[in-house]
Amino acid sequence: MIEAPETPHTHHSHSHGGGGSGRWFDIAMAVAVLLVSAGSLYVALHTGHTMEALVHANERLVRAQSTPVLQYDHGNISDDGKEQLTFTITNVGSGPARIVWFQVTPGDNRYTSIGQWVISTGDSPISFTSASINRMVLAPGVERNMVTWKRPADEAGRKRWALLDRARFETPVRACYCSVFDQCWESNLEADIPKEVPSCERKDGPPRGEALAS
Repeated sequence: MIEAPETPHTHHSHSHGGGGSGRWFDIAMAVAVLLVSAGSLYVALHTGHTMEALVHANERLVRAQSTPVLQYDHGNISDDGKEQLTFTITNVGSGPARIVWFQVTPGDNRYTSIGQWVISTGDSPISFTSASINRMVLAPGVERNMVTWKRPADEAGRKRWALLDRARFETPVRACYCSVFDQCWESNLEADIPKEVPSCERKDGPPRGEALAS
């Protein structure tokens, strides 16, 4: 038997159309992944900053709700209309006040309580009620009566009473007090804004008159 000669087979290479499109698709996917990652990072950072701002705002709110403000008052008429000198201090703020020191400075003198000031007005016998406010905590809304002095019946006592009655308008007082967060302020206890200070501890020693009875 005679076999027919084998016909040679020609192999044709098939080029797939769109090979370039595949490469562009891969690039586009990579860019998309990068953009998504960058977007996620931005959102995370923005959320972190937002949360930090909220924490700081909350801290400020808590401090504002715990800030003491001291107010000093004096008068010469009692509630029932009688002549009586009264000196009070009130915490009109929203938090407790830890009063570290208080001073009253009539002229060149300086005392750590109104009671000391009353005693310094003379030597004649007098009778009055006093309380010191140094190293005490004053709750919000609480008024502390530092001195109550009814007008004396004797002439010497009346002179001392009248002296204090006149001087109370021009005699400055000052105090340093702190909140429960150890924020501290010095103040003249009037309408001026208290000055924030690092601490109420004195570095120049106690005020003059510290050793006097209060």
